[in-house]
Amino acid sequence: MKINFVKVEVLMAEEYISDLREQLHEHGFLHYGNQDNVLSYTKYKHYSRPLELASLDMSLPIESECLQTIHKVEFRCMIHQIEKVKKIIHDIHPNDHPVIYFIPILD
Repeated sequence: MKINFVKVEVLMAEEYISDLREQLHEHGFLHYGNQDNVLSYTKYKHYSRPLELASLDMSLPIESECLQTIHKVEFRCMIHQIEKVKKIIHDIHPNDHPVIYFIPILD
């Protein structure tokens, strides 16, 4: 089996999704067949807890878990485009270490 495409999942706040979609579209990363701007997102709850060494401006103590309402953005890109897609995400995403998953799609 050959892997040409990956599914990309990114956790981010809704206000950044439009900018992400526009940048990905400008670079031609959101084409699927005869469709354009193919991207979806869902709202869900996300748990995380900052580590002691994390440099976060949070008023919560380290022991506390953070429950956030966040969005998971999903789209696909070609495997050779991963580095360019990562750069676009990092340029737009407000966190220094955004949660990004690249999941292989089998042909």
